[in-house]
Amino acid sequence: IRFTEIFLNYAEAANEAWGPTGNGGHGYSAYDIIAALHNRAGVGNDYLESIKTDKDKMRQLIRNERRIELSFEGFRFWDLRRWKKELPREVKGWHIQGETAQEFYRVTTIYLRSKYSYKDYLWPLKLETILKDPNLVQNPGW
Repeated sequence: IRFTEIFLNYAEAANEAWGPTGNGGHGYSAYDIIAALHNRAGVGNDYLESIKTDKDKMRQLIRNERRIELSFEGFRFWDLRRWKKELPREVKGWHIQGETAQEFYRVTTIYLRSKYSYKDYLWPLKLETILKDPNLVQNPGW
């Protein structure tokens, strides 16, 4: 876990709970966290200033920050799943064979998933967990 991931997790939760500039008594708002990340990277805050009162635009900015900052670290699939966004249908990989670089590293489709349904965004609950608490019900589709 990286420090930046913790910041982005907090910013996302703070924005959902208290809005872009609210801090719930915890000292930092989503706006404060994103501004600190931008300042660290030397990125201008003009757009951030223009959306600091709009929860939906801040949500989109935070999601984009996660996409960029956490790229190639395995977070994207789980973020899309958590946000209930369209998941990629194609699973791609490298076909490694040949003499030249163009032949040797060729992107290929490994697997084509069927269309996702609502159940694919949830995990099934274990039967033993459901039996422990009669108020629990299985997630839809499982």
